[in-house]
Amino acid sequence: MPQVFHVGYRSPWVSAVAWVLMALGLAGLGLMGFWLGSGVGAGLPSLRSVWGLGLMLALLLASGLCITGGQGLLRRYEWARRLCRGLLVTLLLASPMLLWVSGSHLLLAALCLIWSAAILWTVHTLNTRSVRQEFA
Repeated sequence: MPQVFHVGYRSPWVSAVAWVLMALGLAGLGLMGFWLGSGVGAGLPSLRSVWGLGLMLALLLASGLCITGGQGLLRRYEWARRLCRGLLVTLLLASPMLLWVSGSHLLLAALCLIWSAAILWTVHTLNTRSVRQEFA
């Protein structure tokens, strides 16, 4: 079977993943702005503690990486595809933390499993041959 190359083809799935990652990055920046503006921190540790400062820096780094990775995916850079796969795997590994923080409700656990399956499918899709062909 001959291999078919579609020159200039841009799959809508990769573009959708890029936009979702950029929206997550902007939501993280919005959360950081809310956290700084509320003064209390909405139940989070205060910024004066080492834990609060570390959490703030981690949120800033993750948001910046999401926005950068989404922009790179829209431009079809190979480094962005790898970065986004890494970000999605990190998000997948951090998903059980939501259950621990919330008190582990059954409905939230089911939603977390569905969320994890969607992330795994997205990571798998970003590594398929047809998507890698777009980035070549």
